[in-house]
Amino acid sequence: MPMQRLMYGLALRLGLCPEDAADAVQETLLRLWRNRLGLPDQQEALRAYCLTALRNECVSKKRRIFPMTSADELAEISDNLSFEDAEQSDSVRHIQRLIETLPSSQQRVLILSSMYHLDTAEIAKATGLSPGNVRQLLSRGRKRLRDLLNRID
Repeated sequence: MPMQRLMYGLALRLGLCPEDAADAVQETLLRLWRNRLGLPDQQEALRAYCLTALRNECVSKKRRIFPMTSADELAEISDNLSFEDAEQSDSVRHIQRLIETLPSSQQRVLILSSMYHLDTAEIAKATGLSPGNVRQLLSRGRKRLRDLLNRID
């Protein structure tokens, strides 16, 4: 319950309307309550676990709201997209693929930093790493991404 406001904000950032975001938070809290004996003991690990569970619930909810479309519908949607929207979407997918090529420790800290907006101390607590190690992984991961992006351009 203490993380309910944080979870609601994340659900809104993930693109759900306020009503669906509240439903997703309630569903996640209910699922967590049922599995309360298997939850992590550390506060930051619990926070990361809850936010991941909420993200998964939001993805499922969006899939139920927007089911897969046929090829004809996709063609019609893509005709309506502007060039800038398509380019930005391609860029995001490309960066996600580049992040997947990084070592798992760099992937984890980059995702916690950029997607969940955690600071170095919070990432250190969630991962069990030292703050210095987190800063080093973030720096090396960002540098590697820059190198990969510059190599393609």
